Amino acid sequence: MRSTIYLAVFLCVSQVALSQHPRLSKPSVVFIYADDLGFGDLACHGHPEIKTPHLDRMAREGTDFWSFTVVNPVCSPSRTGIITGQFPSRWGVHQHFASHEMNAERGMPDWLDPKAPLLPRVFKQAGYRTAHFGKWHLSGGAVADAPLPAGYGYDVAAVWTGPGRHVFDGTDYTFASGGASAHDKQAASWISVAATDHAVEFIRESRGKPFYLNLWLHETHHLVSATDKDKELYPEVDEPNRTYYAAVSRADRQVGRVLEVLDELGIAEQTIVIFSSDNGPENSHARPGQKFYYSQGSTGGLRGRKRSLLMGGVNTPFLVRWPGVVPAGRVDKQTAIAGVDVFPTLLAATGVPGPPLTTFDGEAMLAAWKGQSKAREKPLFWWWQGKHSGDDWPAFAMRDGPWMLVLDETKQRRELYQVVADRAQQHNLADEQAERVERMQAAISSWFSTLPTSIDPALQTKLPTRGTANPSGRKPDRAAAFARWDNNGDGVLVLEEYRAGLTKKENVETRFNNFDQDGDGRLSREEFARE
Repeated sequence: MRSTIYLAVFLCVSQVALSQHPRLSKPSVVFIYADDLGFGDLACHGHPEIKTPHLDRMAREGTDFWSFTVVNPVCSPSRTGIITGQFPSRWGVHQHFASHEMNAERGMPDWLDPKAPLLPRVFKQAGYRTAHFGKWHLSGGAVADAPLPAGYGYDVAAVWTGPGRHVFDGTDYTFASGGASAHDKQAASWISVAATDHAVEFIRESRGKPFYLNLWLHETHHLVSATDKDKELYPEVDEPNRTYYAAVSRADRQVGRVLEVLDELGIAEQTIVIFSSDNGPENSHARPGQKFYYSQGSTGGLRGRKRSLLMGGVNTPFLVRWPGVVPAGRVDKQTAIAGVDVFPTLLAATGVPGPPLTTFDGEAMLAAWKGQSKAREKPLFWWWQGKHSGDDWPAFAMRDGPWMLVLDETKQRRELYQVVADRAQQHNLADEQAERVERMQAAISSWFSTLPTSIDPALQTKLPTRGTANPSGRKPDRAAAFARWDNNGDGVLVLEEYRAGLTKKENVETRFNNFDQDGDGRLSREEFARE
């Protein structure tokens, strides 16, 4: 009798949930993108200490693609590849968006061209509700007249490192007055929580209408921080690992919150959930007080980290859960899937028509998502224009099936790896496969010739960079400002000195980091005063 009563209650609750969210005509999509999270940072990928129960659940209930790669080893171009389905170099996006001056120096526009093929716009035109919550970085935070997220096809947005409504706006996070940034220690511990608050509310409000949702988390980008409550999970772990592990677990909890609301509303089987990371883990600093002291991410044994075209910089987690369609508990170590495939694959999965007259660099990999064998037809190309030192030495790369060729700027250093059998890239086969190397290098040159060589002026700001306006038209005398702001006369500016010297305080941390070329958290006179 008791079991009969329990069953009746369960069925009643289930019916209430389903009535709250009627069955959708098309599947919804949630794309969760972490920041600087390494392949080896997940418990299901073998990390011996970090707890990621909700991501582990996604792996159990979906498919874990081990051979996934992003199409650039830093933030903005990686994200460009996701929402355009094209290589970011086609849109002049080579490194992260920063100030106008730095963008121009790098040969970049100040924002992603809104005329690009855009995943959210296509879904919006197909009748989906669309939203973006979390990191933006498809323009620089300091550029005054960048297009709002609405210009890219989002109905609702709340962001950081971008224009428009800040993720803390309208929330109860009282410490965040003035739009606290992810480089503020307290805000960094709550900024993804706030983004997930918005995401959960958006899902609830969709009520029977299919939706496309980006939830782009802060973790584990600098500034890595954790509250005392976060750290309770790791009482026996010493710093800096304790803070890093706690930050990863906090991000994992946000994934859990999304899965829970889908379950509650009875729409888990009608929702495709994807989890990935925009690039490999940040390089670590060894001493307390250094900028990346708490950046302790793991590549899972892969060579290279963020800013490297070696696998540790571009081979990131990629979990797909779609109950009843994507096989549960499957690990696919073979299929070469990439960030540019997300757009065409979601179109194939949902039946939404693609943008007319668009040629994707990616391809629809729905068969692989469904557990079928799917050989990649299109090669993948990379062009890294940042610094080339240490493991960041590769400037160009190409992947063709299981083969990956990496080249330096001169194209004289050439390394070829079979990256399915040799994920750690320990056995350079360039000499043994000389003909393959020549064919792939020729393909890189051919691809390179198709890329734009100039910046569209329409994609550059017409307004002064925020906080650096100079109505007189004269160049700011940064050397003089440095001398005034260097209060202790030690020859460097720390963030507090830089902040105190500014008249306008918007995007202080972003602007500071744009000057901080070596990432040590201190501005030398040369870094600050350079043209």
